[in-house]
Amino acid sequence: MNLRQLLKADFGIEVLVQGGTGLADDPFVIEPCSATEATRTQLNLLRGLERGRGELWRLLQAEPVAPAVQRLRIKTVLFTRDEIINETRRYYFDVSQVDGVPDAGTPLIEWEDPRTTFSATYQIGWLNFDGATPNNQSKDVFDTSLHYSSVGAKATIYIYDSADPFTRERSPTERRAKELQSVCDEIRAVQPNLEAPWPVQIAEPFAFQAFLSGEAITIAGIALLERLFLKLRLTFFDDPKMRELMHETVEDVVRLAQTAGAGSARLSDARH
Repeated sequence: MNLRQLLKADFGIEVLVQGGTGLADDPFVIEPCSATEATRTQLNLLRGLERGRGELWRLLQAEPVAPAVQRLRIKTVLFTRDEIINETRRYYFDVSQVDGVPDAGTPLIEWEDPRTTFSATYQIGWLNFDGATPNNQSKDVFDTSLHYSSVGAKATIYIYDSADPFTRERSPTERRAKELQSVCDEIRAVQPNLEAPWPVQIAEPFAFQAFLSGEAITIAGIALLERLFLKLRLTFFDDPKMRELMHETVEDVVRLAQTAGAGSARLSDARH
């Protein structure tokens, strides 16, 4: 089986590659497709390779190194029984058959909806997009789950309307605090042995509560974007290095929400 077939068989990952090893003198050859499809192929291929190695990875840079060759530089982290291995790798791609110029350096949008300014990118921090689930088919009710994962970590970002219309009479800070408390109560109901050794942390527009349970940490976060709530649920195995990586991931989610909030403000100004 070739690489394309292996990634499909092992992980269900689609890549539009015809050959190559990713080295400077033998780049992966992307078959004819659009620039967006080529970018997704580049990211999917990296995801499949690092998943096969059991590593977390994050894109650092994408740049041209020849008229039709691009180099993607990534950082990887491998947790073994005895040590944590940090590496930087470079992969090369022949994009001569691509219609346009792939741009993996610009976040690839994997989900968006005209009812919100929030959008889901292929990668947030050290996690990768798995898909979106519409939880309500009504056009009048917004309720969608965005799924992310990586080795040793998984997250869901929920975007939904408030179920209680009376909460809209409260200030945004009060609404956020009330919703976070409700979310925390739901988590404790399912996992009554969870500990909350840290106070609520604020990173606007989010409020976060972290829980500790044995060898795992769960982070719950709530932000408010006009009439919609953003809820983050992130779970990962507890390790000092993993805490660092997931802190970077949470920072990315915060930046996405801040960008969406700025977009909401511009739309509101335009309407007035």
